[in-house]
Amino acid sequence: MAPGAGHSGIKQQIPLKIAMTAMKFTSTFSALFIATLVLLTSCDFERVGPYEDDDRTYGLSNFDRLDMGSAFDITVQEGSNFSVEARGNRRDLDDLDIYTSNGTLHAKYRNHRNRRYDMRLTITMPTLRGVDFSGASRSEVSGFQGLREFDIKLTGASRAVFDVDANRTNIDLSGASDLDLKGASGILKGELSGASKLEAFDYPVDEAELDLSGASTARVRVVKRLDVTASGASSVRYRGAPELRSRLSGSSTVRQD
Repeated sequence: MAPGAGHSGIKQQIPLKIAMTAMKFTSTFSALFIATLVLLTSCDFERVGPYEDDDRTYGLSNFDRLDMGSAFDITVQEGSNFSVEARGNRRDLDDLDIYTSNGTLHAKYRNHRNRRYDMRLTITMPTLRGVDFSGASRSEVSGFQGLREFDIKLTGASRAVFDVDANRTNIDLSGASDLDLKGASGILKGELSGASKLEAFDYPVDEAELDLSGASTARVRVVKRLDVTASGASSVRYRGAPELRSRLSGSSTVRQD
């Protein structure tokens, strides 16, 4: 081998490796650029456009339960006749599906979109047995008295204020949902998870049974008996002088307010 031949081969390989590395970098950069462009283009299709105010009235009746989500702003009130109204952007109203099934009024969008204007639903009904609100909905329910049993389910960071009277109230809160209760009940049974919150100092009950997990909190007013199971740094604060039974774990607490 001639002197320096080996070194010459190495010198020839170095620029080749640099070129290949540059090509790989350019290819990767191009792929990322194209992916970003596609994403931005997709976002363009999500543009909500200018707000066009509109309202719709739905001739629906004979329901005593509600099942709604999609970040709706919901107002429910007691009245002798049924009434269902929606107000929002015209394009969103065109995509809104409101119907009844087995005594339940459902409201949802037909198509998934990341961006929408606020949708306000106003519902009047003679009686109410239960609600299932989800998807970061905001709701206010009032005027219902003398209910035998009332079910409340909130999921997906939903927020609600309820003013009702019932013999028995069943609550299921999850996904960082918040419930503010006013009125009164004989028995309150509640399950809270995922950093959910129950505010019920203005909702006196005779008996309460609570099961909390995932750093959830409850504030209740109880007269006779309070049964608490709590885990995952959850907390219960109560007013009144009930007989207390508690099973606590994971730094959870129960304390009289």
